[in-house]
Amino acid sequence: MALDHPFPPTRPATLQARENRFVVLAEDEGGRPLRLHLPNSGRLRFLQPGTRLLYVPKANPKTQGRVLLAEDQGHWVLLDSAQAEAALKPLVARLGYRFLRPQPGYAEGRFDALVEDQGRLRPLEMKSATHVEGEVTCFPDAPSARARKHLAGLEAAGGLLIFALLNPRARAFRPCPYDPAFAHALRAAARRGLELHAIRAEISPEGLRWAEEVPVYFSP
Repeated sequence: MALDHPFPPTRPATLQARENRFVVLAEDEGGRPLRLHLPNSGRLRFLQPGTRLLYVPKANPKTQGRVLLAEDQGHWVLLDSAQAEAALKPLVARLGYRFLRPQPGYAEGRFDALVEDQGRLRPLEMKSATHVEGEVTCFPDAPSARARKHLAGLEAAGGLLIFALLNPRARAFRPCPYDPAFAHALRAAARRGLELHAIRAEISPEGLRWAEEVPVYFSP
């Protein structure tokens, strides 16, 4: 498939345990132990002992690499949101906006991008979603005060919200029940006119391609 963003070279591993939110213990193909950085603070409930991983080797004093992909029911799931953010420009163009610059500042911090929408400057925030129930991706998979803060700032600034569905099993999106406050805030913001999109990504060990836009639901 034509890629919107190629991934760096990886090596295979098998998950043994999640040491904490940002570190997993794994084994390489030869059975040698690995300690890998996990660049995703979500609950990631599908990560169980025996899960296949692909990691980018990078030796440092604490870990031997950075997890890129994990397998969920035969599909590769992108766990490194930085790789999704690297594909933001083609996604913005596909949605009909013009990418101006990354990381515009605002009173409470920074958004992911500043775009032009028919002559109007608008901030844009992209949230990476990996948790799938049935064929519906939800976000966030754990309570997130940061997500609620970003949502409030984005609505106040007249911005755009994109949910990047990084588990290819997804065919729709809804806010997760694990953070009722965010679900309520997102529903209310959408009723007030917040523009949001949910875009499914196709993932392979070679890279990412943005696929179709999927429906957004607010009921369970």
